[in-house]
Amino acid sequence: MTVQSGNKPLIGVIAALVYIAIMGGGMVYLGFRGLTYGAPEMCSVLWPILILLNIINFAFVMRFFGWKNAGFGKLDGTQLIWLLPLVTLLVYKWYVSLGAMSAFPFDSPKWTTFAFFGFVTLLVGTGEELAFRGILLHSFLGNQSSRSRVALAMFVSAVGFALLHSVNYFGGEALDDMLGQLVYTFRWGMLFAPLMLRLKNIIPLMIVHWQWDFVQFSTLISEDMAIVAHDNLQAPIEIITAIIVWYLVLRDVGKKDMSKPRA
Repeated sequence: MTVQSGNKPLIGVIAALVYIAIMGGGMVYLGFRGLTYGAPEMCSVLWPILILLNIINFAFVMRFFGWKNAGFGKLDGTQLIWLLPLVTLLVYKWYVSLGAMSAFPFDSPKWTTFAFFGFVTLLVGTGEELAFRGILLHSFLGNQSSRSRVALAMFVSAVGFALLHSVNYFGGEALDDMLGQLVYTFRWGMLFAPLMLRLKNIIPLMIVHWQWDFVQFSTLISEDMAIVAHDNLQAPIEIITAIIVWYLVLRDVGKKDMSKPRA
């Protein structure tokens, strides 16, 4: 069942707030368990909550939007080029990570933990993308999109995604680290929102998000911080690509608006 476009922004905000609230509860529970955000044991506590969040996302999509209207349209493969700079850095990170992991024998418990982190970060990537680039972004677009409406939708999506990570403070993350993460995730959201509109399909974003978190979490096992040391390359890649893709999205919206017949 779908709903009238005028009601969708409210539903999108509710879906985002539900996601943030439940994750916040998970972070509080993490503290009760005596763990802090970023500890390797965090994943063993949060994975059931992440499954629940994915189920709730699916319920919102099926009840109010439909899959096509939540980011599962036909992929425009030509637009994957805009992911290439970030994917290039991701490949390099995996080269460093797997090089560090190769020091451990394959029967080491560290490889079991590595595989488990892959499962948990998959839940994170699918859940967060569907909540913020699927439901929230598309809920603000509406059927008759203008430049201002599209820009607002992308901005709200990025803000919502950043605010999700504010709850990490309740999981024991230091305030300055949490504020830094808000900037980091807002920047990520400002890139991925227009990419969603160019790609017309959310699955590539889910995959990149999953792999990015996975390789970052791998440092908790290998303790090789060389991966993190190259994060200073990420900001200029994201900012430059975001500016270009924002321009292209709003340019195309403007062309469509100009081509409409005037009364």
